[in-house]
Formats: sequence, structure tokens, C-alpha cells
Amino acid sequence: MNIADRLSRDIYRRRLPFPWNALSFALAPVAWLYGVVMHLRAAAYAAGWLRSARPACRVISVGNLTMGGTGKTPVTLFLARALQAAGRRVVIVSRGYRRAGERTGAAVVADREGLRLDVAAAGDEPVVLARRAPGVPVVVGAKRAEAVALAEREFACDVVICDDAFSHLALRRDVDLVLVHGRDGLGNRRVVPAGPLREPVRALRRATAVVLNVTTGDDPGVADEAYRAGFRGPMFRVSYTAPQLRAASGKHLTPDDVAAPGLLAFAATARPRDFFVGLRRAGFPVAVGEAFPDHHTYVPDDLARLAQLAAQQGICYLATTEKDAVKLPFPLPDGLELLVAEIDLAGEGDDLQRLLDLVDPSPRAGVAGG
Repeated sequence: MNIADRLSRDIYRRRLPFPWNALSFALAPVAWLYGVVMHLRAAAYAAGWLRSARPACRVISVGNLTMGGTGKTPVTLFLARALQAAGRRVVIVSRGYRRAGERTGAAVVADREGLRLDVAAAGDEPVVLARRAPGVPVVVGAKRAEAVALAEREFACDVVICDDAFSHLALRRDVDLVLVHGRDGLGNRRVVPAGPLREPVRALRRATAVVLNVTTGDDPGVADEAYRAGFRGPMFRVSYTAPQLRAASGKHLTPDDVAAPGLLAFAATARPRDFFVGLRRAGFPVAVGEAFPDHHTYVPDDLARLAQLAAQQGICYLATTEKDAVKLPFPLPDGLELLVAEIDLAGEGDDLQRLLDLVDPSPRAGVAGG
């Protein structure tokens, strides 16, 4: 495990191991100053000293307080499909992180007929959202208010789901969902660079609801943390379904279809090890797990290295996430087959229905497409 991987894992712990505890302590003054700035910024928007746009449509934010890895994409997909099935004219708005022209303004990634932009121009997550929610337009823009305005003009939408928008206070929302990792919670409760928080923990008071992603564990202390921070809304528990591995032919493979020694799994996500663990829990033998930096742009040399690792182990299957698969425009070396993991959202009891009722209180709304 390299230093970057170790830090990305350990920074979420409530008590950091050495040496990250010393590093976090050293960075605490910088984090404190950053936290003060973010708190004053939020207060300025709340007081009306800074202006925020009020769209005509209903705006739902699916965000988080920590840096990545809480499950925003599956929650966004679930809501988009359910609202579409309920007859809503829904549009997804995303930042389009690391897309070409990211700073040039908002753009339409997909309309109701299909994709308009490729992954380079759109970003990986918007392309996944467009493919998994056909018929739901997707718009990208670093300035969410600008992107929502484009969505209203182009598609006459009545609901917009903003992916990763909790800290984007220049856009007013009707519902603010904050996703929290059900095992790791708020980490050491410090803001970056001393911890994983984007804003001080008291920012949870702005949340309409907290959604705990308990796929890899459900620590009861995490809910207590949120309430101690001043959160007073409802809390929902969700998890990922077991991953299904889809081959290029469209066939879904079972663990019995994967011969020994198993899979070479790779991912460039915020929590790649959660992906590897999820495959193993579903019964798929993972012989090798290779982690890349989040949002990594793959080049042919990356696949050549993976192919070499696979050959050394006698592996014929590579497995990756949907977000990674859309960034692989070049073919695999001969003798290797790429399997793409598809996951959806599940809830405890009636949590998904209660979540949907909060997002869209109309009687037409119901669980669909999950």
C-alpha cells in the first residue's frame, strides 16, 4: 500500500494512527482557518449578504460533508429513476469533474434521446448517470446555478437532482440530502487538510436528511455524531446491492462462471478497497486488487501493466466499476475479458420509500427502478 492510499484510508478514522495523527495535528491551524472561512461563507448566504439563485423547479441536492466515497451516484440514480417513473420531468445536474472545458460553462451531456458528449467532454460520472438512467437528461457545470438554469431552458424540467452540491450555496435547494459513510462517519471531525470534512461538522444543521451508507458497516456511533453536531432531521439507512458483473456480450456472470484463480479487479474511485470487498462478499474470487487515484485517466500503459499482472497469475478476467469502464476507449489485450460491475440501491425496511416521500411528497411517487 503506497503512502497516498494509506492516507486516504486512515484519514477517515476517528483516531488516526501514527504518523497521520501527528500530521493532522500539525495541519490543525490551517484546517481551523479554512473551517472559519467556510462557516462565515455559509452565514453570509443564510443572511442574504451573498446572493443565491432560486430556480422555478424543485431542486434536490445529493451531497456529502466528507471527501468522496459515500455513494452519491447510486442514490442519484435511484431518485432519478423513481421520479421519472412517477411522471416527473427530471434532470440530473453534475459538476463534470475533470472534463475538458470544465471552466467554460454548463453543457448538456445527454438529452432524452441519449448521449450528446463523450466521456472526455462530459466527465466519467455524468456519462455513467446518463447510461444508467436512459431518458433522463444530464447537464454538467461547475456553477450549479448556471447548470440548473440551462436544464430549465432546454428541458422544461420540474425536478432537478444536483449530484454533489451540498456546499454549493449559490443555488437554493428544496431538499438537502447528506450522505455519510455508515462505518467511518465523519472521520476525525476535522476539515481539510487535517481531516476529511469539506466544512465544519456543524454544517449538518443545514441538511434536510442524513443518508447513512451502511454497505460496509453500520456503526451506531455515526448517527450519534450527526445528532451531536446539531442535525435534527430524519435519517435513512441504505446499502448497495451485490454487484453484478456484466460481460461485453451483455451476459451477467455468476461467481461459478469465474474460474480459478479468479479476477483481477481494479478501480479509480475514492474507496477502491470497498469495491474489492464488495466483489468478494458477492462470492467473486478476487485474486488481485489494483487501486488507482480517484478519477484517474487511463492510458494504454495502464492496461498493459494490468495485463502483465493478469498473465503472471493466469487470470483471464478483469473487473472494474462503471465509472472506470467508460474511460477505457481502447481494447484489452488478447486473452482478457473486461467485466463491469453494476450496483443499485437497497434500503432497510421502508427507508427507500420514506426517502422518496421526502424528496417528492406527491402521491404519485413510489419506489421504482431500484
